Amino acid sequence: MDHLINQYKNGHPQLTQTLADWFVAYALPSEPFLPDCILPVPTSSWRFARRRYHQTLLLANEIGRRLSIPVHANWASRRSFQRKQQSLGRRERLNNLKRAFALSKDPLPSRVAILDDVVTTGATAAALSNMIYSAYPETSVALWALAITPAKADPGALVSGQIRQQRVLLQQY
Repeated sequence: MDHLINQYKNGHPQLTQTLADWFVAYALPSEPFLPDCILPVPTSSWRFARRRYHQTLLLANEIGRRLSIPVHANWASRRSFQRKQQSLGRRERLNNLKRAFALSKDPLPSRVAILDDVVTTGATAAALSNMIYSAYPETSVALWALAITPAKADPGALVSGQIRQQRVLLQQY
């Protein structure tokens, strides 16, 4: 599974349907309440141009289609260039994410799921959920991901009271 996710992130968008099928089948079976919308983690325009696809948006669209949940593709954007999170430690990731995102003016519903492909430290999820709570304090935020890297994940960031629940297909990546 970790090989498939790595392939998906690095040039194989055709794996979207398979990964979405597995996520719905194995990560959500006991989910009592589904969100009102799925929010894919925004990507930078230069990363999109380099990769030529937005993997979390593709995944969100497939999962949303299977579950009949709308996807809010433009709910937030990356403000400016940041270094790749993948190559940074926890403290560097937090500094890198300060003011990295901008929330759109479109209102969000009361229950949302932030979708990320891989959660490494939880810094991106924490930054995005904090931004949502600043604008919409009553919103319930879930974190959905294909994988978490447990050796690097920060439980404090992942379950800080800002993210109400997590749904993950693969616990080791």
